Amino acid sequence: MGSTELIRAADIWAGYGATPVLKGIQLRISRGELVGLLGPNGSGKSTLLRVLSGVLKPQKGQVWLDGQPLSQLRTKEVAQRLAFVPQREEVAFGFTAWEVVLLGRAPYVGWWGREREEDVQATRRAMERTDSLSLGERIVGTLSGGERQRVVLARGLAQETPLLFLDEPLTHLDVAHQVSMLSLLRQLNREESLTVLAALHDLNLASEFCDRLIVLRQGQIVADGAPSEVITPVLLARVFGLDAWVRLNPVTGRPHVLPRTLQHVEAQAGNGRRVHVICGGGTGAAWIAALARTGWHISVGVLHLLDSDEEIAQELGAEVITEAPFTPISSESLALLRDALAKAEAILVAPVAFGHGNLANLQAVEEAQRAGKRVLVADCNWQERDFTSGQAREIIERLKANGAQVVATPEEATAKLE
Repeated sequence: MGSTELIRAADIWAGYGATPVLKGIQLRISRGELVGLLGPNGSGKSTLLRVLSGVLKPQKGQVWLDGQPLSQLRTKEVAQRLAFVPQREEVAFGFTAWEVVLLGRAPYVGWWGREREEDVQATRRAMERTDSLSLGERIVGTLSGGERQRVVLARGLAQETPLLFLDEPLTHLDVAHQVSMLSLLRQLNREESLTVLAALHDLNLASEFCDRLIVLRQGQIVADGAPSEVITPVLLARVFGLDAWVRLNPVTGRPHVLPRTLQHVEAQAGNGRRVHVICGGGTGAAWIAALARTGWHISVGVLHLLDSDEEIAQELGAEVITEAPFTPISSESLALLRDALAKAEAILVAPVAFGHGNLANLQAVEEAQRAGKRVLVADCNWQERDFTSGQAREIIERLKANGAQVVATPEEATAKLE
């Protein structure tokens, strides 16, 4: 066994009756990892945390904590090595918040049960970290759900163990405190090598803050790896029954889940009408999405490959005409564009910047308008978006002079098209 391995579970079967909840779990967690435990309700997340912390004895299998069988360790020894914050905590409601957090120091208190200065300081640090120090003199029974959750989390941190188990630690917390709590856990993980295993419901927060994700389904591990390996449309559909897109956070590179709403699904049936969108560089996303929601069959382009609008258009089922990156629009792509414009009932020009590389798109729109096509143009400062020495802005002005409708928002565009 490697010296970095902090906890290991081998062939764990566990439950609360004749029918097991966990079925043959194999798991290793190394020192210094920040691991998210995911899965739908009833998948066994809470049961697994109870078994790994020694609260629930497995029906079969063995758990090792820092190389020693968990079953052979005394309760106090376990409490000095791991802290477990359960999902539903029975708190002594007559206690103050300070007294509840101080209970986290119980594994270190001597025979006489008197706290030491280091226990007081550990309690204060934990409450400061969880933004709960101001609640210290409040009776726990008077706290809101979110305040009580922060106090219980502080008690776990006050234990100052190298391993922390958390079962739905974000329950009752508002968004700001959710992010603050996960940021704190990541900071403790990075700076103090705190090993964390947390059962989480929010897939995006888990992806953003955890380095490793373990996914349970019906008491078995079905995925274990980095967020980029685990958060996939196939897994979301198989485990959570969720129809969703997966996009990357452009800042962190972590996968984020975008659920497809009923509107998205219904829109696939379409209204039988076609619209072509001229866009690029992310300017078309909101317009394409609005059109898709109202059932339009969409074509888009010409876009250069790897353009962010290409990705959203593909995901929404649009027909996309593409060109190689950093090259002018070819005659082949221009022919496809003219064909798409001829098939479209209307053409929408999003607030895209025009340079010499994509000016042919706008020139083709003007040709189509002369042939009788309806054109809508986004209301924006076109002078700022013109990098063609005025050519693009002149075409925009001619489009408007010849009857193109100016629309300020995607919603206005869909309304006018209807």
